[in-house]
Amino acid sequence: MNSTTDNRYILHPVWDPLLRALHWWMALAMMAQFTSGATLLALGNDMSDALMGKIDIIHYVGGYAFAAALVVRILWLFVGPPTARWRDLLPLTSAQRRIWRETLSCYLSGFRRPISPYRGHNAFAGPAYLAFFLIAVVQIALGISLSLMPDSEAMNSPLMVMHEWGFFLLLAFVIVHVALVIAHEVAGRHGLISAMIHGHKGFTESEYQALHADWDAAFSVQADPGGPSGGTEGLDDMTSNNGDDTKSRHE
Repeated sequence: MNSTTDNRYILHPVWDPLLRALHWWMALAMMAQFTSGATLLALGNDMSDALMGKIDIIHYVGGYAFAAALVVRILWLFVGPPTARWRDLLPLTSAQRRIWRETLSCYLSGFRRPISPYRGHNAFAGPAYLAFFLIAVVQIALGISLSLMPDSEAMNSPLMVMHEWGFFLLLAFVIVHVALVIAHEVAGRHGLISAMIHGHKGFTESEYQALHADWDAAFSVQADPGGPSGGTEGLDDMTSNNGDDTKSRHE
């Protein structure tokens, strides 16, 4: 009986609605940025002024939309629920450091070794997300500075070269991010992609109990005293083990 129960994935809440909305907001804004930026880089000299002006508008609007989402996301690192906070992005606890090592081992083995389950952000990927935020802030500052210059001056400015390098760095991050999410989705079977839509990840009962123990130990030490979102009360299981919220493991 225990074996049957432990072979079922039970959905547990992980991502709050604002974090999910910000994720897709930033993703759409970046798509607009990448498309318009790549077009300007590849065809800028061959386009008419009217067409270039329209693409510039898309690039500017997408940039400001991305900047607005990024500001809110950075604020959410400090005031959001536990899985949205900066502590969830860094390998600060012994459990996070263990997951960091096991994830690296899994990558080095070409995903032949099992992926360790993790409740919020993967401890190995977390520092990369913080690096992404830093590069994105610099990229936004460069874009705003260039937008305030005359076109002829902006095109020949060293800031434009830096802005183009930022473009390629962010594009590389997105490509690697998407590839690893798909790999984790296939190998880990915890529903990473769907979790960013409905907010729940699937864990077996033993996985969840182990993660909950690690989580409670970490936040009992690190949570802000008396803070409304410092503990785990906002992440209690909302699924009650009913049939709609479970899925069988397919080996």
